[in-house]
Amino acid sequence: MTKSSSETDENSQETPQVVLRRRPFWQRLGGDGLVVSLIFHGFLVFLFGAWVISTITDTAKTDPTTFASGSGGGAAGQRAKSFEHKLQPKNAQNLAKTSARITSKSATSSLALPSLPETSANSLVSGLTNGGSSKGLGGGTGGGIGSGVGVGVGNAKNFVSLFGSKLGSGGLLGEFWDIKLDKDGKPIKHAGPIGDYGYSAAAMVEYLDAIESVIRMNGNTSRALQKYFKAETTLVSSTFVHPYMPASEAPKAFGVEKEVKPVHWLAVYSGKASAPFTDEFRFVGGCDNVIVVLVNGKLVFDGSRRYTQSAPPEKYYTKWKPSTPPIKGAPTGEIRTFNSPAIWGDWVRLRKGEKFDITIILGESGGVYANGLLVDWKTAPWHKDKNSPGPPGGLPPIFQVGPVSPDLAESIQTQSKPHGYVPYFEKDVVFKPERFGTSER
Repeated sequence: MTKSSSETDENSQETPQVVLRRRPFWQRLGGDGLVVSLIFHGFLVFLFGAWVISTITDTAKTDPTTFASGSGGGAAGQRAKSFEHKLQPKNAQNLAKTSARITSKSATSSLALPSLPETSANSLVSGLTNGGSSKGLGGGTGGGIGSGVGVGVGNAKNFVSLFGSKLGSGGLLGEFWDIKLDKDGKPIKHAGPIGDYGYSAAAMVEYLDAIESVIRMNGNTSRALQKYFKAETTLVSSTFVHPYMPASEAPKAFGVEKEVKPVHWLAVYSGKASAPFTDEFRFVGGCDNVIVVLVNGKLVFDGSRRYTQSAPPEKYYTKWKPSTPPIKGAPTGEIRTFNSPAIWGDWVRLRKGEKFDITIILGESGGVYANGLLVDWKTAPWHKDKNSPGPPGGLPPIFQVGPVSPDLAESIQTQSKPHGYVPYFEKDVVFKPERFGTSER
């Protein structure tokens, strides 16, 4: 039986049914893109982890006990060298012990060493083991390992020597000149040949003229010594006692031992200071060879050893002559610590808190160097009381501008003992440092 045409047309016009499937919840949240993103980021994390592990492995292979010396202070080549030495204190527990206070052992003396502030030893140990406050490795004169506190010249004591410290905060500013060399470091031709301990008459005259020039210009070394070789290093010192030693110790302290032969050098310390009390003061001491003191530009003391070797006989270090007598009981002969007899300077009235200019000229003609600068005052017990036994050893205490560290005080006393006289400190006679350098006049 066949379908009618109307039925055929009706079936042909039927619309096909579209079946809509419900999407899973994961796809509606963007799951497809998240998977791709996670895969991509996971790959990045894997690469980063591999790089970190590689870096740590390479670092672990490096010797942790080596350190680099910068090429700017004498190390060869453009790149720093590696020195395989471990810096460790011998015993950190011993370093942490409190330093002993130095006192006078004289049973008859009422004088004592200065009262010095105590430093935390634990902080010193920490500084030693962790590098202290060094400004970095290298850069020091002659290839030193540090220009600040830490390892370097001075046995890890901030470049401390009897001539001063690089980082001193109180005292007078010390500068160093070689009178044999011009400002460019070339030998002065007319000075003649100079060995370690010998020199010509012309060289001696040049040396004496340089000292006279500093005095004539009231201590202004920048003008008086401008034509001579000057060390770049400056030191700050609060005392000026240098027991018997080789003349080469001064160039070494200022970092020019390679450039300067130990003869005809000058170390000049200058600044402003103020007296601890109002009184009349005078400088006492001696030196082999040169020690001259100016106060407010006036020559008040010359304790230089009085011989000139090959210089003309009329030529001396200065024309100054002593004007005051020594105290009762003072030694009359040579004081071996200073390698010179004691000289007594002019009385100078100073007021407490009133600033004055001071210049101290030290020098050596060659060979052995020794120096001692002490201070006397009119109201001292040995001047007021006729029955006073006087100061220890017959000489007044060390001239002191600012505090002195226990290590330095001990070093001065220890190095003086073999020579039969031990300088001492008076805590109530400490001058106050006010300013470094030469004053504008």
